[in-house]
Amino acid sequence: MKVKTGELEQLLDISPLLGSTLDLGEVLTRVLENAGALMEAEASNFMLLDAASGELVCEAALGEAGERIRELGRLKVGTGLAGWTAEHREPLLVEDAYKDPRFFPDFDRKTGFRTRSVLAVPLFARGELIGVGEILNKKGGGSFTTEDQALFTRFCHIAALAIDNALLHRRALEQERLQRDMRLAEEIQRASLPSDIPSIRNLNIECRSLACRYVAGDVVDITKLADGRLAVLVGDVSGKGVPAALFGSRFSVDFEYLARADPEGGSLMTRLNAITARRSTRGIFITAVYAVIDPATGGVELVNAGHLPPVIVGPDRGGWRRAPAAEHPPLGVTDGLEYRSSRLTLAPGESIVFMTDGVWDARAPGGERFGENRSREVMSECPGLAVPRLMKAVSGFTAGQPLADDITVVGVGYGEYEERTFPARTEALARVRRFVREQALAHGFDEGGAGAIVLAVDEAAANVIKHTYRMDPAGKMRIGVERCAGRFLVHLRDWGPRQDPARFAPRDLGDVRPGGLGLHYMCRIMDAVEFDDSLWDGNELHMLAAGKGGRPCG
Repeated sequence: MKVKTGELEQLLDISPLLGSTLDLGEVLTRVLENAGALMEAEASNFMLLDAASGELVCEAALGEAGERIRELGRLKVGTGLAGWTAEHREPLLVEDAYKDPRFFPDFDRKTGFRTRSVLAVPLFARGELIGVGEILNKKGGGSFTTEDQALFTRFCHIAALAIDNALLHRRALEQERLQRDMRLAEEIQRASLPSDIPSIRNLNIECRSLACRYVAGDVVDITKLADGRLAVLVGDVSGKGVPAALFGSRFSVDFEYLARADPEGGSLMTRLNAITARRSTRGIFITAVYAVIDPATGGVELVNAGHLPPVIVGPDRGGWRRAPAAEHPPLGVTDGLEYRSSRLTLAPGESIVFMTDGVWDARAPGGERFGENRSREVMSECPGLAVPRLMKAVSGFTAGQPLADDITVVGVGYGEYEERTFPARTEALARVRRFVREQALAHGFDEGGAGAIVLAVDEAAANVIKHTYRMDPAGKMRIGVERCAGRFLVHLRDWGPRQDPARFAPRDLGDVRPGGLGLHYMCRIMDAVEFDDSLWDGNELHMLAAGKGGRPCG
């Protein structure tokens, strides 16, 4: 089957015309117009393969029955003449459709069109089937010939390349649009996260958040109330993407406004539910847990609206218990509900940890869930490091896999805890040393032990000033000290550029290159030195000295 010279010239003229645009709709329109003119057909249609469903989708059709052909929509591979062509991946020439058992006559019955001759050719690009081109009824009443088949096959080869380029372009645009939406949703969600954790004596407050690939709508609010108590809200908006992030952002505004007027748990959540139910569209709701914590007594007032129960991590290794389970449905499900609070009391050295279900639902590359048991094992090792160690464990477990859901964790440790904020300047180091020494002596260390701890913290703070902020006098650092049975824990927080965790691996004394030996001495003095890169801004270093009053945590 050879193509005549004149027809080859026609194909050469058509080729640049088809490739002159990347708009899929425009490409298909040009393909159809040229196919009908070149092949002298009464009708033509091009069906593209939907890889997800395995069906042929009529993307474009022209001619007497063109619009009615498009209305038929989808065709299973293997059904009808076009379906047979897709299944067998070879051209099909039929002189009389009604004499061929493969013909699907429902099309004619629904459209009123009378099919006589059919020529169908598979469309290939990059070695893969992408669809089927089909022409119907030779004008003038004749049938398509083998010469027509050769010509149409050549034409479909050119058309397939143009269609594939347009498809790739459309996918690239869709991916770009998706990434833009994801960035917008992440910006919205980041804006709703606490910009600065309040400083409250006796409460060590940690907050971490990781956005999933398709950004959902985790909600976090951490506020110091007028009477000195701490209010914590952790919520999870149903759904993903920009709508969930926007809904969560509006919910945060509602919460802040209502909490100023009346922060008591039951009444606040009742009013939040009423507002959320009236505003909710498309079935969006929010699971949420709200707590008010008294730093003087460790008392916790708790309201749980369909959320994962908080857990209390004890000062001894393995200590763990759940707070009361959710007693109320999520916010926004139905109006007119009354929410009530329950109460519990934290003992000195205990931490209460709030989290979204993205922690338990995080998956390893093989599909295994992180789950509750792993969370328990990680957090019960050391309550003061429960949050950063949990985030590090989840990151290691997923091994770079995209998260299925957002992860938010808030931990509040109760006990002897104080923190100070210092300017990141060398002249502030004397005050840093004085503060740490006072805390170490109060914990029960002797002068020698306190001096060693001061040396370690001083080295760490000097590194922040020199290497993280690069001597920028506008920088700041916060040092928090947690003292309880078995542990003296120092948290050094900065808001400088994110640092590479690999820089915090101590070197052997035999390696005489500059830098890194300060960390070596820190690790010699302290029982544990852990760099924390799970914050959404800045860095934190945790330094643990075990002993003085109980069993150490590891």
